[in-house]
Amino acid sequence: MESRKTTVNISNRTIVRTILWVLAAVLAYRFIGQVSHVLTLIFAAIFLALALNPVVGWIRRRLHIDSRVRATAVAYLLVVAFLIGFFALVIPPLVYQTRDFIKDAPATVENFQKQDSSLATAAKRYNLDDKLNQAAKDFTSNYGNFGATIFDTGKRVVEAIASFFVVLVLTFMMLVEGPMWVRLYLKSLPDRQRDRQGRILNRMYKAVSGFVNGQVILAVVAGVFAFLSLGIASQVMDVSVNAVALAGIVAVFGIIPLFGNPIAAVVVVLVSLLSSVALGIVMAIYFIIYFFIENHTFQPYIQSRLTELSPLLVFIAALIGIGFGGILGAIIAIPAAATIKIILEDQFSARGIKTTPSTLS
Repeated sequence: MESRKTTVNISNRTIVRTILWVLAAVLAYRFIGQVSHVLTLIFAAIFLALALNPVVGWIRRRLHIDSRVRATAVAYLLVVAFLIGFFALVIPPLVYQTRDFIKDAPATVENFQKQDSSLATAAKRYNLDDKLNQAAKDFTSNYGNFGATIFDTGKRVVEAIASFFVVLVLTFMMLVEGPMWVRLYLKSLPDRQRDRQGRILNRMYKAVSGFVNGQVILAVVAGVFAFLSLGIASQVMDVSVNAVALAGIVAVFGIIPLFGNPIAAVVVVLVSLLSSVALGIVMAIYFIIYFFIENHTFQPYIQSRLTELSPLLVFIAALIGIGFGGILGAIIAIPAAATIKIILEDQFSARGIKTTPSTLS
């Protein structure tokens, strides 16, 4: 059988286009790398504005304030005052107790080794005592100044304060001007597209604001219940633990979608095991029960606004977000994926393509 030769001709125009696209991609990558900090501040302001926008609307309705600027100012001052007071009350003891916990790590390990428990016996049997002692000393030497590293230089203090005020100003401006820009955008569209684009923007707003508010509420609830459980269990068993610091870890990691709660639970259980095997077992049982109740009760209720993503898409988005931007990337990735899905669904719907789960079967 005679073989046929296939010749592919690539025009100079195609080569030039390819080179230009590659150059554009490289320049875009370098540009994003240069302004990554600025983009982080902008994204933080966007999420904060979306979280505060329902508060602004509620204040306007309750206080009958016609001016959005005044309503935004009232809501902004109330929320900022609440946040400052909350952090002023929580962060100092959290930092101090965490620092004390880190400094007491060698003593905690030593007390654990003296215990007449099966876990301590197993550590001695497998010659893990020296490794535990060295790990505790390294942990203390590396993180003994927890909470003070940000104040090492005046430059860091200035940068932190500047970033904080930039986010506050951006958030206020977005709250005031955001609805106006949305209205101008919709007015610029033809009548046949205005309703469609308005529905898309409304779905995006509900998805993003629902996720932001829901995730924060879940994190705070997890931290409060963890603090109560640690406090009660440690009192009953007469064990000394830093309940504030450990509950703070649960609350902070709880903001991370999917992965935050398991990581926080492992950390708390491991720390509790070092203080008391019984306390560690109790906290492990507590987290299992708590996460089961959370996943079947108030988590679906709180996150009911975020109905745009399936569990598979949420998992994939979180993985991609962690790979690109760590914790902040994971937080941003899920609402970003929800907005992209909304846009794609609208495009499919305009072309008569159904996106319901039945189309996949």
